[in-house]
Amino acid sequence: MEPSPSSLPDHIVVKILSYLSREDRSRAGRTCTDWQRCYRCPQLWYTSTFNFQQPHDGRCLPWLDQYAKHMRTVRIQLNQHETENRANACTALHKLCHAEERRLTSLHIKFTGENPLFYAGQEFVDELKTLFGCRMESQKVQFRHIDLSGISVAYDDSVFDVLSENNPQLESLNILNRNLVCKISPECVQRLVQRCRKLTDLRLFHCSMSDSVLSSLAEAERKPLKHLAILCRREQKYIQDLTSEAWSELVKQCPQLRVVLGFDHTCPLRMVAVILKPEIPVVELRLETFTYIYDEVNLAASFYSKTLEKVVLQTRNSPQLGDSLINLGTRCQRLTSLLVYCVLEKTVVDKILALCPDMKEKGTYILKWEQEPEPWVVGVEEGD
Repeated sequence: MEPSPSSLPDHIVVKILSYLSREDRSRAGRTCTDWQRCYRCPQLWYTSTFNFQQPHDGRCLPWLDQYAKHMRTVRIQLNQHETENRANACTALHKLCHAEERRLTSLHIKFTGENPLFYAGQEFVDELKTLFGCRMESQKVQFRHIDLSGISVAYDDSVFDVLSENNPQLESLNILNRNLVCKISPECVQRLVQRCRKLTDLRLFHCSMSDSVLSSLAEAERKPLKHLAILCRREQKYIQDLTSEAWSELVKQCPQLRVVLGFDHTCPLRMVAVILKPEIPVVELRLETFTYIYDEVNLAASFYSKTLEKVVLQTRNSPQLGDSLINLGTRCQRLTSLLVYCVLEKTVVDKILALCPDMKEKGTYILKWEQEPEPWVVGVEEGD
């Protein structure tokens, strides 16, 4: 005789329900009394995703009234182009803010779809400020992980001042979003770093950094920084670079630090060599400039031969580029991923894969010698 659903242990039922969508989970919870009890189990709601792609997706909002108090990690995804989706997402943030005995520690928001014309996302800025600043007496839990990299919103200093003032236990913050203008000042980031002494993962634009921020991160009485991601864009025309002295101070205090440096096509090419410094423990370098950058690749091979693990290039091919990539593979013994978005010479590809057998075995590369339709799949060569 096959066992009935009600005969399964509760922890098995909870595991089954965790794999279902919210709608299917609700229907399954109505199967019997035992499954309904498991449906209300707090552990089932610890990690929750809300996906607003169509207006009817707002049907999930009533769940927040009942289960928001159990949620620890919340992911919100929405098609930003539709007004209803934006309204539903803001309503979700509002309900999370006012949940009794809130235990929320991690928040991730991601936009999909086209950005509406002249849309600044002020309603999201307002809801985030309210959420980050709302601390009821019964709410002793603070935010520890915030990821706003997926939203195209022009947030400013006020959002992160509220966040740092009310959540000093913050451990990770990602504000590398897709907005064309960064309005976060170095002074705001320094205040955040000084208030949040447990911050170990920080990802932001170079224009929001300063020597003072690096010095604050290097203070002895704080938890050592482990991951720092910096993206350089058009703002590099107008701001001062970080000094070697400030970087050396930070690395001395944080020996396990891993740095990701990125340069997009709007960054002045002359600034790339200025920003690359041998004192920086760069593990990932992204040169997405669409220009000739073989000199910069050679510089990276010289500076980061002991640390560099991943390189992403969006550039133009040339004989000098092929030589620089071979130099990179020769000198950087820890290199495990190389993604090159231009067509190379086959001899160059063969040489690089011979120099990096682990990378070839794992398929963590894009190296093409013949043009083919995009998207190019990592590790797949023409003729394999």
